[in-house]
Amino acid sequence: MKYRNLVYIKHPEEKRRSFLYELPLDADINGGEKLLVSDKRGEHIGVATSPNFYASDKLTKTLCECNGGYFPPAKVIGRVNTVTIRQDVTDYFNGWIVAEEPKEDLWF
Repeated sequence: MKYRNLVYIKHPEEKRRSFLYELPLDADINGGEKLLVSDKRGEHIGVATSPNFYASDKLTKTLCECNGGYFPPAKVIGRVNTVTIRQDVTDYFNGWIVAEEPKEDLWF
């Protein structure tokens, strides 16, 4: 029996509902984390509305049918980590100036 690691994610432009996505089996997500997802519309950033949970293929199919989603669920491809660098600090590293604007770093 195959198991999947699942999480519900809400897109910023979608106010009413969360969508079911699949994570790598070793990933651990808490509610409220920003995640990068890949679905049929492309890559988007969303917010986890639940912690991750494990479900069998049969239960996953049922959840997809109940929520109006597709089976298999779309994939989470990364976690979004926002890094802010102070504007008044200039840091040099090997002759290069470190960026002085906020950046988003994607990792998983």
